Formats: sequence, C-alpha cells, structure tokens
Amino acid sequence: MRHLYLFTLEITPLEIGRVYDELPSHLTLMSRFLSNLPPAELTTKVRPLFVGTSPVHLVFGETKILGPKKVTAHMVASTDERQLHNNLRKLLDGVKVEYQYPEFIGDNHKPHITARAGVQLIPGSKRIVSAAYLIEVVDEKRVVRAKFTLSAA
Repeated sequence: MRHLYLFTLEITPLEIGRVYDELPSHLTLMSRFLSNLPPAELTTKVRPLFVGTSPVHLVFGETKILGPKKVTAHMVASTDERQLHNNLRKLLDGVKVEYQYPEFIGDNHKPHITARAGVQLIPGSKRIVSAAYLIEVVDEKRVVRAKFTLSAA
C-alpha cells in the first residue's frame, strides 16, 4: 500500500495519533512524498537521523505569498534546517520514495511557516526547534504518526 507523508518541524506542538483537517503552525521540513513503507517502518528508518541532529535554529524573515495556492507565508532562514532537509532527502532517496512536488525539495526548498490566525512571527525574531513530526495524509486529513526529538549534543 502506498502512503502519502510529509515531515514538519514543530512550531505549535502536535498530538501523536490526532487527525487534523489543517495542521497548526509548522515548518514543512519535507513536502509530500509517496512511500510503500508503513508508518512504523518509516519511523524506525528516520529516527536515528533526528536523534543525531541538534535542535534547529530558525530566524523568521519577511512575509510573502507563495505557490499556486497563493498562501501567506513567513519565510525562514536557517542553515540548520537546510542541512536537516538535505540529510532527510538523502535518507528518503535511499528508501525510494516518490516526491509529489520535487520542485520544492533540495535547492528549491523554501523554508516557511504558513500564516495562521492568531500566530505572529516577527521578522528578525528567532526560535529553537527541538521536535519534528511524521505526518500521513489520509483522505485529505493529516494524521500525526510520530514525533522525533532533536537531541544531539
């Protein structure tokens, strides 16, 4: 069975097992991809990467309109996030996933946080993120399958 997944970095904490119509504030670390691996097996394969990664430093930038859906997004600058994105991509390439939007990965990855009501991210402000999530898209809903703590010293 093919599964549709994405990985996010935590801006607003998520509950494992919870089903969301729309995710609260998050940074999409890896956009949607298809995999034959069930959630537990994919979790096992990626956990060492996250455990071996230090918390990610983010700097919030300007707000822009992005993509075909014209979403309002807070841009993010982070060499930590870019390195984690690239390391995750290498790992996922090794398990032969199929990226749904290959134009948004690698050099074309634009880290951002989609604007949500009641959430203000001031340009120039910073945040350290110490958690990532595996999200599965099922019937257009987002199911939180796993949480990973970024814990390298």
